[in-house]
Amino acid sequence: MSRVSRNQLAAVSGSLALLLAATACGAQAGANTADAKACTVAYSQGSLSGEWRVENSRDMKESVEAAGCKFIQVSANDDVAKQLQDINDLLAKKPDLLVVAPVQSAPLATVPALAETANIPLIVVDRSIPGTPGTGQWKSFITIDFIETGVKVGESVVKGLTKKNGSPKGNLIHITGTTGASPAIDEQKGLDQVFSKYPDIKIVGSCDGKYAAEPGRKCAEDLLQRFGPGQIDGLIADNDESALGAIQAIKAAGRTELFPMIWGKDAQRTGLEAMLAGEMYYSISTPPQFGKTTMETWEKSKEGSLSDPVILLPKTEYQIDSPADKERIQKRIDELKALGIVCC
Repeated sequence: MSRVSRNQLAAVSGSLALLLAATACGAQAGANTADAKACTVAYSQGSLSGEWRVENSRDMKESVEAAGCKFIQVSANDDVAKQLQDINDLLAKKPDLLVVAPVQSAPLATVPALAETANIPLIVVDRSIPGTPGTGQWKSFITIDFIETGVKVGESVVKGLTKKNGSPKGNLIHITGTTGASPAIDEQKGLDQVFSKYPDIKIVGSCDGKYAAEPGRKCAEDLLQRFGPGQIDGLIADNDESALGAIQAIKAAGRTELFPMIWGKDAQRTGLEAMLAGEMYYSISTPPQFGKTTMETWEKSKEGSLSDPVILLPKTEYQIDSPADKERIQKRIDELKALGIVCC
């Protein structure tokens, strides 16, 4: 066996040390890269139609990525069958968290069981689905009290019609939200609670506006043909998008006698601007920013510190009655413009 000189041995040892150091640095760099996207959040979005949904998705993506997670989103485009397939596809990707913004309630009844089988935590936002949040993998339901929203809208209708007709009476048409969606169901419950006390206030016609401007416009167009001038006193829309569509139909039909007796929901910038233009009377905020609360709630669920699985976001009312109301509405419009968003 040939002998190895001390110089040769030193050279080999130095090369080995450099190789080990490079390997260690590479491993550390790989670990840092992995840590940057150490979790994946999959979002099943019910739809991307309308300003509310666009802002909802933007905020969710921003909040997920701010928490260091990868964000995956699929939109169901208002098709509940597609959403169920989307959810199955997302679960197959094995995300660390599944977030669902439902199109409708009852058809998605199997979602908690699907998350349970996949052993993936579930958070539902905005609209409800059947089941009990806080059990199994269904960690939380983050929403808004839409029954209370309906009550608030109803109370404003009473005030507005009393102002217009001298007493709480009048006929209304109603452009509802998506049929089968829990906010539309709950808001109707709230309206019914109020109107049951005022038998002279009647909803004489309704149509599904799908929470969107064009269906809202078409609904209003059809209803205005059914009910001529003097037959109705105002219009309730389950969101500002459909209210704005209805305003287009009202102008096209020359039915501006209905202004400003238009009630909306969401308090989006364009709705508030319609209030200042004398075309709407009332709107109530429905914040689309669920992202930060979703990520905080997920963290609490992992820590075991989540005290209540049902979380309600706050709301703000806007009604056009006085100069002070106009100043407050203009202030909110300016805030939304500064944020660079329309809704909400």
